Amino acid sequence: MSPRLSRVEFRLLLLLGVAAALAGCSRGFQPRDYANPEALFRASLLEFQRQKWDNAKVGFERLTGDLSARDPLLAPAYFYLALTHEKQSEYLLAAQAFERITDGFPDDTLASTAMLGVGRSYQNLWRRPSLDPENGQKAVSILRALLSSYPDSKETEDAKKRIVLLEEWFAQKDYDTGIHYVRVRRAIDPAIIYFKDVVTTYPTTKAARLSWLRLHELYTKIRWKEDAAETCTAMWRAYPGDPLVAAACGSAPADSATVVKGPSFAVRSPVLYARPGPPVGR
Repeated sequence: MSPRLSRVEFRLLLLLGVAAALAGCSRGFQPRDYANPEALFRASLLEFQRQKWDNAKVGFERLTGDLSARDPLLAPAYFYLALTHEKQSEYLLAAQAFERITDGFPDDTLASTAMLGVGRSYQNLWRRPSLDPENGQKAVSILRALLSSYPDSKETEDAKKRIVLLEEWFAQKDYDTGIHYVRVRRAIDPAIIYFKDVVTTYPTTKAARLSWLRLHELYTKIRWKEDAAETCTAMWRAYPGDPLVAAACGSAPADSATVVKGPSFAVRSPVLYARPGPPVGR
């Protein structure tokens, strides 16, 4: 065999070796390579910790499909599957996986964390206040259920903070809708309904103060003096020393320092008086 032929053979062998190695690598993470669920769970968890989300998802999906309802690995498999979906911004799938824990394993140690995950996922689906608030409403409902079902869990503080933020968004959405009726449709009555809803339903939000100011402006414009005076009284008590309130209503009387929690006037119930028109920016 000539030296030149030997070099050719060596190169061919080297190329074949590289091709074999690449072929082996191209298989990637394969759940069927693991002999039992415990081994697959450990391997999938390792892929999750390495932030190999696609691999982790494949492994945990296989586990949730193969494990029996009584298997102690089923709830953790759903939990990490949900977290994997969440890491990939697949929030609806994440919520559905978390719900498999809250519905099927309400007494599991992961249940309260999973319920927070459901609420968080629906909250993430509501990307900004101008959009349809349905997912935000689902999030609040679930987070309040968490506070009721697991009052002593460590997740309650996070749930409370998320509820506060969601209520700020609900209030902002109603406020923006009221502004839309004033500026675009030139319709005062429906605007008043939305502003009243903000100050009644979300009295501690940032939009509540602005809604009081807009109510005062509208009442003054249509010469409803008594209603305008009531808004000033409410604002003096709720926002003492506020410069915008002072500009609208003047200085507060000496007896208006007590803070009130809500408006003094009667507000039409949304059940009895349906809101006009769709919210802005859907």
